[in-house]
Amino acid sequence: MAGRWWRRCLAMLMVSIAVQAGDAKAQDARARDPRTPDVRGVAEPVPDLLPAYRLLDQFNRLVTDESVRRQASIVIVAGRSGAAAAERWTVRIREALVPSEALVVAIADLQGAPKLFRGFIRSMFPKDTSNAVVLDWDGVIGRRIRGDKAPLIAAVYGADGRLRDWIALSTAQQDPATVRRLVAALN
Repeated sequence: MAGRWWRRCLAMLMVSIAVQAGDAKAQDARARDPRTPDVRGVAEPVPDLLPAYRLLDQFNRLVTDESVRRQASIVIVAGRSGAAAAERWTVRIREALVPSEALVVAIADLQGAPKLFRGFIRSMFPKDTSNAVVLDWDGVIGRRIRGDKAPLIAAVYGADGRLRDWIALSTAQQDPATVRRLVAALN
C-alpha cells in the first residue's frame, strides 16, 4: 500500500514537470490577448467555427464535433491549473440550463502530458458518467479554443457551429453574472 502511494506521488510529480515544461515555452500572458493561442509559434485567433474533432472521454466513448454542431453548446476548456474549477463551473452552468436543451461539453486540455501516464491521468477524472470530460491529449481542440494562457474558459457556440461568446472563467469562484452571460449567449 505504501509503495503505491509513493508511485502515485512520483507519477503526479512527473506529469506536473512535463506539463510545466510545455507551459514554460509559452509567451508572457500580458504580451498578447489570451484568446490568441500560440500554436507551434504561430499566433492564431480563437476559431469562429467550432473546429472538427474526434476525441474520447474518460470512459473511452467517442465524442465528435457533430454532436455539438446540432445544438447550441457551451464548451468549457480547462488546462491543468483550471481543472478543479472546471468541474464546479460545469455543474453550475448545467443547473442554470435545466429547462434548456443546450449542451455543456467539458474538455481537458492535456497536451504535453506524457503518453506513459495517460492511463493514470484518465483514472483521476470523475467516475460519474453524467460528468464526462473529453480528453484532448494532442491539443486538437482544447488548445485552439483555450489558448496558452487562460487556465479555464467557456466558449458559446450556436447550433450553426459559430462562436457567440468567449469568456475566461475564474478559478476561484463561480460568478452568477458570468453564468447568466453564458446562458444569454445561447439564445
